[in-house]
Amino acid sequence: MHNVEGVDPEFATKIQDWTAQDLPTKAFLDVWRTKIDELIDGYQSDLVWFDFGIRFIPEIYKRRFLADYYNKEEAWGRDLAVTYKGHDFAPGIAVLDYELGREAELTYYDWITDTSVDDQGAWSYVSDAKFKKVSTLVHNLVDNVSKNGYLLLNVGPKADGSIPDGARQCLAGMGDWLKVNGEAIFETLPWTCYGEGPTEMEAVGTFSERSEVEYTPEDIRFTCRDNLLYATFLGWPKDKAIIRLDQDKESSFKTIKRLYPGEIESIRMLGIDKELSWTMTRSGLEIDVPNEKPCEHAFVFKITRKEPF
Repeated sequence: MHNVEGVDPEFATKIQDWTAQDLPTKAFLDVWRTKIDELIDGYQSDLVWFDFGIRFIPEIYKRRFLADYYNKEEAWGRDLAVTYKGHDFAPGIAVLDYELGREAELTYYDWITDTSVDDQGAWSYVSDAKFKKVSTLVHNLVDNVSKNGYLLLNVGPKADGSIPDGARQCLAGMGDWLKVNGEAIFETLPWTCYGEGPTEMEAVGTFSERSEVEYTPEDIRFTCRDNLLYATFLGWPKDKAIIRLDQDKESSFKTIKRLYPGEIESIRMLGIDKELSWTMTRSGLEIDVPNEKPCEHAFVFKITRKEPF
């Protein structure tokens, strides 16, 4: 048996034995399920989180677990969720987790980013950690939600349970933004597309966070609910905010195909208590920008659409 380079020979043998082993034994699977039942029945967890490894669990065990857990929703009176990585479950039956990464496009299935407010990507307190800009965290939240995703943040508490000052500032900044713009995030759905703009992500998927981008005032993300469409600009637009969504590049008269002037009832900016003037032009939907900013980091135009009847 060959040694694994850079690993103590005693543990190298164990690593090689593990990688060459057959599927888990029934005894192992019984213990695995017993531990899960203890978690579910003893703590009534809202979320069961799986990291890498569940791929080795036979399909019948995974299906039985999912059925038993999701059936608790009616008895407990709340929604429950399971996360997974890679291809460990079929898309749509659980929440796909991208550790320190994101999706590039709108997906038909739910997914989540688990990341940290610090720049270390560590899941614990790091004494010399630097912290992300609030704008980065807000932009990532908005981008995720527009693509049918969620954002889970680690704050790295100290041994005594206190939250580091840098993490507190990040959370407070996000809270200030959500006080003004939360209705464009909470209980919303993705629209027919996630957004538009010139900035493209350089890398996507798990552990792609090191290739973070800087967004511009031309980068827009969409969410919706009922007859409301929210257009979040990831920078402060000058004079006119222009939404060029789905222009026909073959036509000499470019127009928005999924939003028509006849269906718009009013447009406001969240945090500004007045209606804004707008017009549909060859450039797209042009909205007059207020003279003052209601917040920092990202700015939401609330487009109220007329009821169909």
